[in-house]
Amino acid sequence: MKHHRHGSSFVTLVLGGAYVEVCDMVPALCRSGSIVVHDAAEEHADRFASDTRCLNVELPYDSGVAGSRGSLALDLAPLQNAVGEVVQSFYGDGRELGAAVVRLHDALLRRSNEALPERPPWLRSVIDGFPWEEAIPLREAAAIAGLHETHFSRAFRRHVGMTANAYRARARIRLASKMLLTTMAPIARIALNAGFSDQSHLTRAFSRSLGLSPAGYRRTFAR
Repeated sequence: MKHHRHGSSFVTLVLGGAYVEVCDMVPALCRSGSIVVHDAAEEHADRFASDTRCLNVELPYDSGVAGSRGSLALDLAPLQNAVGEVVQSFYGDGRELGAAVVRLHDALLRRSNEALPERPPWLRSVIDGFPWEEAIPLREAAAIAGLHETHFSRAFRRHVGMTANAYRARARIRLASKMLLTTMAPIARIALNAGFSDQSHLTRAFSRSLGLSPAGYRRTFAR
């Protein structure tokens, strides 16, 4: 599905399979069991697998849900219950669908308004100051934080939700995505510029993260 916008905020409930979505040149693999929040102004493009089942739910009004924009795991009971009610009503008689959508919207608002755990001051310095795409040892990131490597690795994962290696891989994928979508540079050159050892390394990373080769990604999402 080519780049497009919707008239209002909505969420996509991923009921089965998976699909790739690109927003602001940033790719994401949206998996079964997740909910993807979209605001009214965003532009995105999608590639659906043949076994993907999704349900788009238009939200009743715009009031802060955009702060949760992106893919969310259904890891909290209130959100799980709200999604379950919407799906059950949609595939049932539909009489309670409107009320179920309101409850889903309220559950998303509560989640977006929850106070985030306080992050240590060094984390912003590392996120912004370390050249994640370059082949610089992660011990240099620990040095920026002023922490021992082991402590840094544990603390980074606790506060960011992924390992420093995974964060680096994501940063490289995002940079490669931007170059694939905005330039006609050869894929081999993009691979090197994005921090991959060669084109095969980039291809493996893209296939593992998004289920697409870099060439297929460019054909699907480039304007």
